[in-house]
Amino acid sequence: MDEYRDEQARELPELEAMKEYMEDIPIPSEIDARIWSGIRAGRQRRRRRVFSRVAAYTACLLLLVSVASVRFSPEVAAYVGEIPGLKPFVELIHYDKGLELAIDNDFMQPVGLSEEQDGIKVTIDGMIADESRIIVFYTLENVDERKSVVNFNGARISNVEHISSSYGSGAFEEDWKIRQDTIEFQPQDGTRLPDTLELELKLNKVSEAATTDIEWHFSVPVDKAKFEGMKETYDLNQTVAVEGQKITFGKMTVYPTRIGVEVNYDPANTKKLFYLDDLRLVDERGEAFSSIMNGISGSTINENSQVLYFQSNYFKKPKHLYLRASSIRALDKDKLEVKVDLERKQLLARPDSQLTLKDIGTSSEDGQDILVFELKNNDPLDQDRMYSLFEGAFKDAAGHSFESHMTGTSGNGADTEYQFYIPKEKYQSPLTLHIQDYPTRIHGDIDIQIK
Repeated sequence: MDEYRDEQARELPELEAMKEYMEDIPIPSEIDARIWSGIRAGRQRRRRRVFSRVAAYTACLLLLVSVASVRFSPEVAAYVGEIPGLKPFVELIHYDKGLELAIDNDFMQPVGLSEEQDGIKVTIDGMIADESRIIVFYTLENVDERKSVVNFNGARISNVEHISSSYGSGAFEEDWKIRQDTIEFQPQDGTRLPDTLELELKLNKVSEAATTDIEWHFSVPVDKAKFEGMKETYDLNQTVAVEGQKITFGKMTVYPTRIGVEVNYDPANTKKLFYLDDLRLVDERGEAFSSIMNGISGSTINENSQVLYFQSNYFKKPKHLYLRASSIRALDKDKLEVKVDLERKQLLARPDSQLTLKDIGTSSEDGQDILVFELKNNDPLDQDRMYSLFEGAFKDAAGHSFESHMTGTSGNGADTEYQFYIPKEKYQSPLTLHIQDYPTRIHGDIDIQIK
């Protein structure tokens, strides 16, 4: 363990030198299509906490996605070997080639702030930031090596109003030693960042001796000269129809870390449109920049309007650019409710026969009740895809509102099991749950030239 700590100490000055090296190192644009293979089947996951009115879209629930396989070009592999402290950064953003381009263009800001409490050392390694998005890279180290279960319970920037956060919140194993991950912050449009971010992190540590809530505070300097004024805007204002459902694409804003496209759904549509499966930006060379898959992938403006986020091609400067898609996950608006008879353990209403209720049980962890569903799905488009089927809010027959704060998933492929945790209450049956995403689709080619 002492050798490991010495190695970590040696890496800090190397991280400071990172900016000098990055300009000459090509980051491969190849993206790993098997992002989803890192999902651990059967692990419970808690919903991301969002600290503003901006609601993260459905893909934000993919909280425990990990990069299972990372392939580097020889140049990058050699560079990572020279600076060991950079390797976690490259691995953590490998799923997003827009962020790879940002690092390749000297967009990483090294930080290197550390603090130790109750046997846990937190290091803020660095961050990537622009006017639209802040990604903080951090390391947790179990310095006293005592067994404990650690839950990541909160992250916020206290001196910026109207900013949402997104982070992994799964518990670590008892014998954990070191964990490295990212926290994503999304300022509201028009928010001007201060010169220093007051970052607060909260952890819950459970050991044999005690349960402790720990809070860290860091003052993180921001080099705003790196990104101020770096954005491009395009007014698309084009409406398309897919199987009779109308969609209007509004303004598109290109930042170094991501691209935002306003999408408006016609209130007269007969279907609820959940997500455009393969919506992507394609340049004149055929290179595609797809939706952000691990992080905040969209923001809800209102019931019929959203902003969808894409990997950024800001540093590519394409001559021509197209917005394309061919399928949309959608469901008839009169099929969005699922009614659960608690006494008979039956579904009184559901979208189709693919969804069944397997059981109603009780969690041994915290005493909550669990509604266990099974979804049969053979669509090739859903291979290795996880769904968050239901919104957190639900009601009983008396009209009382409740909130679920935990979901779980097990299995993958044709038969997937979903657990929906509900507080112990005296409910009046049946319960009404609302579909948030579902694997039924409409199809049609969308092809919009942007420039």
